[in-house]
Amino acid sequence: MTTIVAITNRDVYRAAVISQRVENDFVTGLQVAKLNELKNRMRREVVKFAYLKKNGEVRIAYGTLMPQLMVDKVLGTGLCGDARKVCTYFDVERGEFRCFQMQALINIF
Repeated sequence: MTTIVAITNRDVYRAAVISQRVENDFVTGLQVAKLNELKNRMRREVVKFAYLKKNGEVRIAYGTLMPQLMVDKVLGTGLCGDARKVCTYFDVERGEFRCFQMQALINIF
């Protein structure tokens, strides 16, 4: 059986950022795959996932990227640090945008 893996420029950039932070190629590949799965699912539904906050706390979040759930929250006036180095999502419990470092993703439920 042949497996075809499609890699985009965004995947390569994410891999470079994660690799620099975790210094482990195997972990880098897994994280990029998990981030892609998370982003794809969030575009279609609200997803429960966990990540490690900067202070060491584990955060369980319910997030989405579905335009119909966040359309009234997008004002176009905010900026997220370096948006290419973090994963941004809309937190449906808090009604606000949040972000976490890409290598901090623990699990997708």
